[in-house]
This record gives sequence, structure tokens and C-alpha cells, in this order.
Amino acid sequence: MTQRYDAIVVGGGHNGLVAASYLARAGESVLVLEARDIVGGPAGAFEFLPGYRTSFANSPGSFERRVLTDLELHKYGLEFIRPDPTLVHAFPSNPFIGYRDRRLVHDQLNRFVPGEADRYQELLASLEELGRQLGVSLFSPSPTIEALDERMANSGHASLYQRVFHGSLADLLDESLKSTEAKALLGMIALNGNMLPPTQSGSAVGLMLRPISMASGSDFEVTASPLRGSSGLPVGGIGAIVDAIAAGLRAHGGEIICSAPVTRILHDGDRVSGVVTESGDEYIAPVVISAIDPQLTGSLLVDDPTPTSDLLSEEADSGSAFKIVLALDGQPEYADLPDGLSTAQACAAQFRIAPSFEYIEQSISDGLAGRPTSSPIIWGLLLSETSPHLAPKGRGLLSINAWHAPYELAEGEWDESRTETFGQVCIDQVSTLMPRIRDYIIDHRFMSPVEVESITRLPKANITHGDMTLESLFGNRPNRGLHDYRTWLRGLYLGCAGSWPGGYFTGVPGFGASHAVLADKVSARPLRVGADDVD
Repeated sequence: MTQRYDAIVVGGGHNGLVAASYLARAGESVLVLEARDIVGGPAGAFEFLPGYRTSFANSPGSFERRVLTDLELHKYGLEFIRPDPTLVHAFPSNPFIGYRDRRLVHDQLNRFVPGEADRYQELLASLEELGRQLGVSLFSPSPTIEALDERMANSGHASLYQRVFHGSLADLLDESLKSTEAKALLGMIALNGNMLPPTQSGSAVGLMLRPISMASGSDFEVTASPLRGSSGLPVGGIGAIVDAIAAGLRAHGGEIICSAPVTRILHDGDRVSGVVTESGDEYIAPVVISAIDPQLTGSLLVDDPTPTSDLLSEEADSGSAFKIVLALDGQPEYADLPDGLSTAQACAAQFRIAPSFEYIEQSISDGLAGRPTSSPIIWGLLLSETSPHLAPKGRGLLSINAWHAPYELAEGEWDESRTETFGQVCIDQVSTLMPRIRDYIIDHRFMSPVEVESITRLPKANITHGDMTLESLFGNRPNRGLHDYRTWLRGLYLGCAGSWPGGYFTGVPGFGASHAVLADKVSARPLRVGADDVD
């Protein structure tokens, strides 16, 4: 039986759910079709070990506050807690503690090198001002980099703009800071999973994502923090945000069908007309939002004669994330915590491991060479401290994302032995912060990028649907012809991490695609001719 809707969303990841939610709240009949048996994509809760559930993604603080507020997720069971400190970053001497008290943060920065706190704060303030001057919003299609170059050329911030957008991260941090520790703190944020050398032009642009968000009117609790720390952790982890979005969508009449992979996007001439699933079910709608990887979207456009469809079929960028989940018997002790900070407080915070800027450079260099690095960059969270129900009673759940473990290896493949070996290398690094961590481990799950791909259906395990680089962001995500969520087919939109503003776990691409749909419904936009758009 053929079923009809106002809109169909292909992919029930967090962006797909966000897009569907906005449409449902606008009175549209919406269906979400998800290939897996759970929603949320890499943000959805997954049972890695019997009784231990968490998400592949590990950054709950990045979700846009505007989306949380618009969708009223507090009405659907979402709760946040505010740990203090928010961060423990391992360094050879003593760990850096990301307190919410600015004075305590400044004291630690100045212990690295006298005067470092002022330099650090001055750099962040200048980036925030640059964000305001760019005239770029996360919630509107971005200008091209050429348009930004022209806009900023004669501004009072032309020099800083050139340093950030066309210089390198290494040069920017060398000019602004003196300690390798402070550089490492910002280096992890700027490069966040990208295999992009910090000496490469444009490598500093990752530092602009939060300032642009702030300039876009986001209600950040974290704007007062010199570290841009977490505004809170959701009880239940990232999966709890996904669950709340799904519950709100259903409450507004939206439908979700899981285990229903879409095999074709239907179109009649220049207009989309619906989709067909693997089981042969046909769903008809004048609007289809694809919230899956752009490469996969291209593969669903069977018999599409439009030349620009080739733009969605380009080779996927390889990911390099390695997933670790540890089942613990007890609360691991941290090394060298300052007086007044308990183990329980430290365990509730996110922890990061990258002991120097040079260490980050080495990790990226290894990844680019096709080698699992011996210097893994680690982001971790002991979720059971704030969400004990995610693990069996009395047990601990430690979730870790580690880079760089390239999907494509220069030699060999990701077999069981190589996966185990790299996982143990990562545990060795965790031991620098938690010396007795191995004494607490009662079970573990190591996942190579190849296994991550097989479970999440992310091509080459790239969680951001393409690299987050200067060339792939401004006016060019996923490419020049498709940067504003719209495609050459009337009614077909992109609302995935491969569209503006990209990843990570923000929900903004879903916001953008849904608002493009609603705007076009009002204006009855003309057909886009793809060939003209990509010249």
C-alpha cells in the first residue's frame, strides 16, 4: 500500500530527527525512515557490552542550545547536570582542571608560563570579535570563502582574518601563546578528529566554530568560560537527547519507522516524488530531506539524468576515529589531582589526553601516513558517574573516542589483532591519567573504523560526512551547487552533517534543511538548474 506524507526524512540520525521535528511542529505530516533498528545514528544509544549502553559520539556539550529550546526537549524527559570541573586534561606534570571558576583556570594557565592566562584570554576574545565581524550565521547558508575574503579585506580585522582563515593553526598559536600545554588545549578543539596538519593553511578555522555560533545568537551558558567548557551533561548521555527529540516528534504527529533502509529516491522529471524502501514499500511525498551522507544520497538517485547528481557521488573522506568502551569495577583514581578536588568530581568531568601540541602533530602525521598512531588523541567520559543506569548496578561505564586510527591503512587491514593492539595503546595513554585503570577493567570493546562503519553505516566511518576543513565548509558543503540545503530536484533537500555547518553533534543541519523547506513552501521557489550553480 502506498502511503502519502507532506515530507519524508531519509535517515533517523539526530539531524534527521531535528529536521522532522521542526516540520511536524509546523503542521506537516512527516515520516522518518531509518535503516538501523535504532534512531540517532552515532548519537543513538547502543549496547556495546551486555548491560552497557552509550553512543559512538561523545560530545554532548556541542548540541545547539537554540535547537534544544525550540523543540522544548525538557518536556520529553531531557535533564542536564552541571559538573564542576567540566574537564580534566592530562599533562606530564599535573592534569589541567577545567573549573567553572575563571580565576582557578587562570592560575593554572599562568603556572605553565607566567602571563599565559592573559594571552589565552586575549586570543579567545579576538576570535569572538572576529566571529561577530564575519557576518556568518550557523542558522543561514554560509557565504563562500571568496565572499568572506572580499568582505574582510578592508575591515579592521583583516590581519586576524588572514591569520585564522589562510594561515596555519601552528603559526597562530605560536604567535599568541608560549606554552605547549595551552596550545594543546586549543589544538584539540581546532582539529577535533580531522587529519589536517596544524601547519597547513586553513587549519585554524576549527577555532571559529564556537565564536560563529555565539555570533549567531546561540544562548551559550559557556560564553563566560575561558575554556568554552560543557554547559552541562544530559542524564543518559547523548542518547537521551536523541530519545527526547524522537519523543517530541511523535508527540507532534511525526512517524518513525526503523529497520527500513531506503533504496531509491523517486523523482518525476525535475521534482522529487517519494522513496522506496528495501522491502519494496513506497512512500509518496513532495518533499524528501536526506539526512544521510551525501555520497549515499547520490547512490539513491537511480536513473537521474541530471549531471550534477555526480556531485553526490564523490569519494568519501576517510575517518580515523576508534571507539573504546570499558566496563569497570569501581571508580578509578586520577593521578596528581589538586587539593580540594575529589576523585568523584574528576570522574564526572570529560577527560582529554594530548600532552603537548607536538604530540597532536605526531598523531595526525601517523594518521596521514596510514599508520595507527602510537600517540592517540583521546576524549573520554565516565558516563556512569552522571548516568548510573547506563551500566549494571555498581559498575562503571567509560566511553572513549581515540584518534588517529585511519580507516585506510598503508599496510595490512583492521583485523582482530590490530584492533586489540591499538586499543591497548590507548589504554596505556589513559593510564597516564588513571594509573590503575587496568585493575578496574572487567570487560572491554574495541572498535576499529571498519567496524564503526559496518554498524553505523557511515561511509569510511567519517562521523562528519566529510572533512571539516576551510575548503569544505564556507559556501562549499557538500559543494558549491548544494551549499544551501537545496538540490537540483524540486523538493529534495540535504539535512546531514555533510551540509552547512557540518558536524559535530549540533542539530543545525537539520534545522537548516527544515527551514529551507518551510521557506520554499511559502515562496514556491523556482527550479534550481544544477549546471548553472556549480560553474
